[in-house]
Amino acid sequence: MTTAELRVKLSVIEPTETTYAGITVSDLPALEQLLTDKEEWIAARAVFAASRVGGREATAVLTRAAADPRPPVRVAVAAAVGQRPIVLPDTTLLNLLKDKDVGVRKFAPMAAKPENSTEARALLTRLASDDAVPAVRENAAEALRRIR
Repeated sequence: MTTAELRVKLSVIEPTETTYAGITVSDLPALEQLLTDKEEWIAARAVFAASRVGGREATAVLTRAAADPRPPVRVAVAAAVGQRPIVLPDTTLLNLLKDKDVGVRKFAPMAAKPENSTEARALLTRLASDDAVPAVRENAAEALRRIR
């Protein structure tokens, strides 16, 4: 699909799994272009679409999106990876777990996978006990239970 076609496809008011149907690895360049869209919600939808593609190329796109300066895009990465069997590189996961934005930190623990490092587990342990936000503490504790 072209970038314009993907933008239209992802622009539905209430996305469902069928919204993302038919999006494949060949669409990743167009999705990556949508990650720069001025509308944060379109960029976030592109993140969720890339997460459904999966694979090494999609993980690379999500890794780059995790460094986006806009918090809603980083939140989308953390939330999308938490829903899929995608393993982010440790440095990317650690950056999400340390993010200054509470929304990112809230969803980042769910992006942790058993394959991530002991450093990630140590940071989750600290978040579970020390983060100022109860939802972050709860999600970090849940992530630790899930990945052990």
